[in-house]
Amino acid sequence: MSGDVDVLVVGAGPTGLVLAGELARRGVRVRLVDKNLAPTTQSRAVGVHARTLEIFDELGIADELVARGVPVGGITMSAGGKPLVEIEFEGLASRFPFVLCVSQVETETVLHALLERRGGAVERGKELVSFSQDARGIEAVLRGTTGDERVRASWIVGCDGAHSAVRHSLGATFSGHTYEDTFVLADAALTWELAHDHVWTFIAEDGVAAFFPLPGDRWRVIASAAGGQDAEPTLAAIRTLVERRAGRSVPLRDAAWTASFKIHCRQVERYRHGRAFLAGDAAHIHSPVGGQGMNTGIQDAHNLAWKLALVVHGRAGDALLDSYHAERHAIGHRVLAQTDLATKVGTLKGVLAPVRNQLLRFITSFEPVRRKIVRDASQITVAYPGSPIVGEAVGSFLGARVGRTSTGETPTLGSHRAFAAGPLPGSRALDGECVLVRGSERTPTRLARVVDGDAFTLLLFDGKSPSAAGYETLSAIARRVRDRYGAAIATFVVTPRGDRPSELPPDLAVLLDRAGALEDAYGAATECLYLVRPDLYIGFRSQPANGDALDAHLAAILTSPASSSPR
Repeated sequence: MSGDVDVLVVGAGPTGLVLAGELARRGVRVRLVDKNLAPTTQSRAVGVHARTLEIFDELGIADELVARGVPVGGITMSAGGKPLVEIEFEGLASRFPFVLCVSQVETETVLHALLERRGGAVERGKELVSFSQDARGIEAVLRGTTGDERVRASWIVGCDGAHSAVRHSLGATFSGHTYEDTFVLADAALTWELAHDHVWTFIAEDGVAAFFPLPGDRWRVIASAAGGQDAEPTLAAIRTLVERRAGRSVPLRDAAWTASFKIHCRQVERYRHGRAFLAGDAAHIHSPVGGQGMNTGIQDAHNLAWKLALVVHGRAGDALLDSYHAERHAIGHRVLAQTDLATKVGTLKGVLAPVRNQLLRFITSFEPVRRKIVRDASQITVAYPGSPIVGEAVGSFLGARVGRTSTGETPTLGSHRAFAAGPLPGSRALDGECVLVRGSERTPTRLARVVDGDAFTLLLFDGKSPSAAGYETLSAIARRVRDRYGAAIATFVVTPRGDRPSELPPDLAVLLDRAGALEDAYGAATECLYLVRPDLYIGFRSQPANGDALDAHLAAILTSPASSSPR
């Protein structure tokens, strides 16, 4: 449709900033409005998890944000003055094996600067009053300091928090419940002997208190409080409460922020309503246990942005946008279920509290349980196995060759098993060191640096026993993808050899996987392919490399090729 903009994004918190920035990056006309006259000065969400940092790494801002925060290496929970649970993050299979504790102010500052570098801006003091939609787009009424403004757009996205005006305009039900306990928080200075690279949690008979390190000598303190306290608590009251929970002196001072709040567990039934979408807290709110909220919202935005961009540019059909709900609603539901259970267990009181403590101590004594807790909390296990836009084509196990060293491209029994253990369709793309070869240039790098969120990335693995016929197959797939989709798909041949295979055309980029890290990670002992989506998840894979199956998969997503200029 013709209109003022392609996408109107309401709400300039982390979710809205990521969405607007990713749309601007892809050449989408986007307006980002926020009713507040200035950015927040409150630290709010302070935990950035590994998966979000991996996304930020692709956006080019991870290192900058890490430098502004405190990498946290573990969590220690105590009860009755004795350690109850100790969990370390160091074994996490990510370039970011930690939780980054950093003020939301810093996160928003970095994201806002990125948005501006991409030509975007935040229009502050503009509140969404209402909007309507028809087959051609939406018409919104924005209220600012100079009066009302009517805006036409193709799409609208509500990233405007728990009291979302977009959600209210849609009449979408925010189903769920509110927890009985009230919680208090303080961001304050604290000097004590406990390590500043850990989260410390103290469980007492009447509730819980948790301490999250921030840069300098600052800490975020959160504690459950009895009763329905709504007024802002004093630092002295919070100090008394957490000292009772911790059973020790906690000399809090110089509070930058104190607050009391209720926590909720709510989610909308649908994330898409025609030409309107909901993301972040506008779609789901839940307990702060595990620090999942902001991260989930950022990943909502990252999932939606590339899909909207393809549709806006006419490169995909409207049905692609339905996959946003199909993928992200299920993730939101899982986060709500996990945090709801953790909150109810963590706030048990009376005779059940000692039982809870013993069970926690027993369950977390097993290393596999601790690893699962870390992986789930880091969100690297987020996946879309049931998504309508992921798939695979795998040859019959019955036709596999016996043995591991025979030549040819037909998978062996062993390579079948290895491929089955590789990243499944809808799962997170894995990283590994490699050398990028383009023409005469060789650049040591990592796959995470090669994958470009502007496009799909096609990885063609040649396996341990390549053949001339196999290279011709891979070259033919690369040519067909380039001719049909141009810059929309970046293609690389991944080989464990020490040099570029001479059988490949000179314009086909190669990744030298000399240490075999990528081959092992992707279960690519024999010829296969992986298609990585712009949001860094596996969209499709096949073993052997099946060009016809790849064509069918792409044809179901991309209705029009992108520019045919070579990448």
